[in-house]
Amino acid sequence: MEITTTVQPRLALHFDLTPRTAATDADSAFLAACVAWLGLDQGQQLSWDTPSNHTLDGGRILRWAPFRQDGSALADIVVHAPDPLDRALQWSTHVTYIVTTVAGGTQHRQVNIRVSTEGGAANGAPPPVRPPRLLSELDAAFTLVANDGPLQRVPTQLEAGTLDAFVRFVLCDPARTMPVLLLTELPDGGYVLPPEQFASEMFGLGLCFQLRHSDTFALSDAVGGHSRSVFLGSARAYLPGFTLEADPFQHPLILARALALPGERRRLVQRLAEVSVARPFSDPVIADTLRDLRSAAYSSRPDASEALAAAESGMEMDKGQMLTLVRQLEEAVRAAEGELARTRERLNESRQALDAERATARALRTTLAAHKERQPIAKPASDAPQSVLEAVERAQALYSDALRLLPAAFASSKESEFPDPDTAWTYLKALGEVGRRRQDRALGRPLGEVFADLDVDYSPGPNDPARKTPYIFRDGDRDVECADQLRKGSNPVTCLRIYFASTEDGGFVIGHVGRQIDTLPKA
Repeated sequence: MEITTTVQPRLALHFDLTPRTAATDADSAFLAACVAWLGLDQGQQLSWDTPSNHTLDGGRILRWAPFRQDGSALADIVVHAPDPLDRALQWSTHVTYIVTTVAGGTQHRQVNIRVSTEGGAANGAPPPVRPPRLLSELDAAFTLVANDGPLQRVPTQLEAGTLDAFVRFVLCDPARTMPVLLLTELPDGGYVLPPEQFASEMFGLGLCFQLRHSDTFALSDAVGGHSRSVFLGSARAYLPGFTLEADPFQHPLILARALALPGERRRLVQRLAEVSVARPFSDPVIADTLRDLRSAAYSSRPDASEALAAAESGMEMDKGQMLTLVRQLEEAVRAAEGELARTRERLNESRQALDAERATARALRTTLAAHKERQPIAKPASDAPQSVLEAVERAQALYSDALRLLPAAFASSKESEFPDPDTAWTYLKALGEVGRRRQDRALGRPLGEVFADLDVDYSPGPNDPARKTPYIFRDGDRDVECADQLRKGSNPVTCLRIYFASTEDGGFVIGHVGRQIDTLPKA
C-alpha cells in the first residue's frame, strides 16, 4: 500500500487565557493542566526550570521546552503519537503558551494549539479529529477567550426579543472567525442531547447557543426563511462568512434524529476542525523572539570544560565537584536534545509549508468551485478538476454533510482511466445535491426521476438472483453494500461507475468511483 509523508494540518486553535481568580498562579495552573492532559506520573513531571523529553504510554513522545525571563514566558509542548488504528499514521500536537507584559504591568496570556498528521494510507478518508482534552483542563483555572468572545461550558440561552440583533451582529458579523453552533428545543420540550453535553463535545470549536422551540419561528424570520434556520430539535453550525443570502448548504444542519448519533456529531466536529485550519493563524512575533532568547539561554548554561580539563590532567576532584560535573553534563545534554528537537520541528514546519505551496493550485480550484455552488448542477464550473481523484476530493470537501466517501472510493478514483474528470465532478455534485435534498425532506420523487432530470444515468442495485453482488466495501470494521450506480460510458475499463448506497439520514455513502465492477455467477 502506498504511504504518504505529507504533513496535513487537522486543527488550529487560539485562545487568550484569563485566570478565573486573582489568587491563581497562572504559570503553575497551566503546568498542572498540561500534566493532567498528558497523564504524567510522578517520575515524568514538568518544570519551568528545565526542558525535558519523555516517552509516554501508547508510544507517545513528549518534548517540553520552557523559558521565563523578566515577566515574559514561553513554553512549547510537542506530542507525537501513533494512530491507534493506522500505525503508519502519526499525530502531532503542538501547544504554545506565551506570556507577555503589557502597559501597566498586566500580563497577557495566550495558548495556540495545532494538530497535524503525517503518513498513513494514501487517499484514505481523513482521520477523526477531537478537541484536545487540554482545553477542558485549562477551563478549570482559566476563561478561554476567542476572537469572538469567551467559551462557555453551557450554551447561551437566546431570547426571542434579541434574535434580530443576534442575527445581525453575531451571525452576519463579517469579522467573525469562529462557527456559531445553535441547538434547538424539541416541540414537546427538552433536547435530543443535554445542552451541556453538546457544548462539551464541541468545546473550543465554536460558540454554543440554545433556542426554545417557540422562538424558532422568529429565528426563521430573522435569517430570511426556513432554509437558513434551524428548528424541531436540530442543530446548525453557522460558519464564518454567513449572510442572509448565503447558500444554506454551506452551513451544516444536523436533523434531530441524526443529532442523536455519535457518528453524525463526529462528522460535525470534523467539519469544524476543517474550518479552524482554514482560518489565518500564526504565532505572534514575540514567540520567535522568545524562542531565540530561549535558545541562547540553553546554549549559555554552565559548561564542564574546566572540570573535564582537570579530570584529564589527573587532578583530584572531591565529591561536590564530581556532582557539579555530572549536573553540568546532564544540563548540556538536555539543552542539546531540546535544540535538536526544535531543529527537527522547524524542518517539519518547512516541509509543511512546501507541501502547502505545492497544493495551492488545487486549493484555489476547490475554493472557486465552492463559490459557484449556486450554479445549476448541469452547468459545470469552469475550474474543472484535472483527475477523477481530484473530483472525489472536491466532493468530499464540499459535500461532507451529504456524502461519505469510503477509502475504496479514493483508491478506485486514483486508478480510474475515465478521460473526463469534469463529468465525474458533475455526477458527484449531482449526488451531493440530491443527498442534501433528501436530508431536508425536499425530494418528493423517486431517485430515477430526479437523476433523469439532471441528465445523469442512474441504475438501482442488482436484481439478478443468479449472480452474487461484488459491491461490498470496507468501512472501518464493517462491510457496506453500495449497489446503486451512476453510469457514464460503456467500455468496462474507461467508463465511469459510481457505486453508492443510502444512509439513515438521507445522504449517501460512496464505495467506488472508477471502472465497472462485474458481477459473478453464484457458486
